[in-house]
Amino acid sequence: MLEDEDWRESYKEHFKSWRFRGLHWVPLWEKESYVVPDGEAVVWLDPGMAFGTGNHETTRLCVERLVEYAYRQIDAGIDLNTMDIVDAGCGSGILILSASKLGFEKLRAFDNDAEAVRISEENATMNNASDSICFEVADLTNGFNAGKADFLMANILANILAENAIKLIDALKPGGQLVLSGILTREVDEVRAAFAVDLRVEECGSRDLGEWSDLVFNRTKK
Repeated sequence: MLEDEDWRESYKEHFKSWRFRGLHWVPLWEKESYVVPDGEAVVWLDPGMAFGTGNHETTRLCVERLVEYAYRQIDAGIDLNTMDIVDAGCGSGILILSASKLGFEKLRAFDNDAEAVRISEENATMNNASDSICFEVADLTNGFNAGKADFLMANILANILAENAIKLIDALKPGGQLVLSGILTREVDEVRAAFAVDLRVEECGSRDLGEWSDLVFNRTKK
């Protein structure tokens, strides 16, 4: 098992910059050399001991859903500033920072790991986004006390998602969208079944990337 100091260096070998539809995710230590094309945006990250570089399939699935959602709202003429975006289990902060770079301003993120929240706050400061994001040490029981979400991301574990299906659905506004990730492809039917019993939501998509899958649900407006 790697000691903390060894891990702090070893993770750098596996974090590579990447891009999706004009948004870049780049290690902080490449800031002096990385060239961001005009008109595009970048999230600088030093994940440290927290999960979330974007190189893992579960994060990539979730962040791509976020980017696509943002463009759909823009195309529909919806003001992104009016929408509540929540990240449950924020890790390094990559998802909520991505939302900030896309133009969302009502942003909340929480994690039950205080170290992850600390790292997320540091990454927010590096991206000049600390004033627009509310970070909190919380879990799925108390993390939604501040209000319901228009777009809720939960990149956690399949069994946790399934066990907390009602809490996650309750955290959505009518018409809101829920993106679940952290699900092994062999587990997706189990998670789907846990959410299918609540008639307030309907599934609107699932994708596979490697051995991982996501699930997307819309809460009905009823």
